[in-house]
Amino acid sequence: MWKSLVAAVALVAAIGSAHAASAVNKDAETRTLVVTEGGSKTDLALAGGETVEFCPNGCFVTLPNGDLEALTGSETVEISGGVARIK
Repeated sequence: MWKSLVAAVALVAAIGSAHAASAVNKDAETRTLVVTEGGSKTDLALAGGETVEFCPNGCFVTLPNGDLEALTGSETVEISGGVARIK
């Protein structure tokens, strides 16, 4: 029984983390994304070389150039040369 419970918890944790968007800053300097979830805006500052997961349930993100993109939670935002691309 414990093995089944542990397997179920591990599966739920894996599914939850698999649906979070991620952001990768390949630049040396800090870059900022503005994340809007549930009507609340948050600045997400990424240091040079940093990767973070965010937006597990979908959100809007304002890229460094001012473009607004909708994310479902499975994308990767890659920042390189000050330009963000969604993959």
